[in-house]
Formats: sequence, C-alpha cells, structure tokens
Amino acid sequence: MDPPRVLEAFKAGLGATFHFLSDEDRSLTDLLGISESTDPTHGPLPVPFTFGLLPDLTISHIFNGWYFVGRPTLEELRQAGREMMDRSVPDLDFRGD
Repeated sequence: MDPPRVLEAFKAGLGATFHFLSDEDRSLTDLLGISESTDPTHGPLPVPFTFGLLPDLTISHIFNGWYFVGRPTLEELRQAGREMMDRSVPDLDFRGD
C-alpha cells in the first residue's frame, strides 16, 4: 500500500475526481476482515469495494470483488443510481407514472 501523499500524486496524475482511500499499515484492512490472501507473491491485499451512497452518506449498495466477479457493471451502477435517486428525491418522477 502506498502512503497518502503517493496516492494523492497518483490521483492528480490520473485527473481522478473520486476519493482514494489509504491504509498504509493495513490495520483497517485487517480490522474489517477484507484481506484477500490467495496471491502469495503480492498478498495479502484488500478486496476492492464500490459503494453506492445516499446524500446523507448512508450506504445503499455494496459491490465487492476483483475484475468481473464482483465489480458493478455500468448497468448495475445505472440501476443502483436510479434506485438511490428514487429514495432520495421525493418529487422526482422518472418513470412517468
């Protein structure tokens, strides 16, 4: 794991607008039990997570896993976004009911 300053430089280099989380000493990774240890060369590594957050930062959706196994597809993200909008914007009627 890289220190926070290295992650910030990487984020800036990518032009990323999303947050990168850092757990340099892997204490939180171990505490949460999200270590994946099947790769003896590089492991243990934290399992990547994608969260869908409501406006009050309540977690609405959790996707976890590597590559195509657990990461959300664009369609899953679209459906999750639609569901979260339906829950958080009471006067939104995107279905035309």
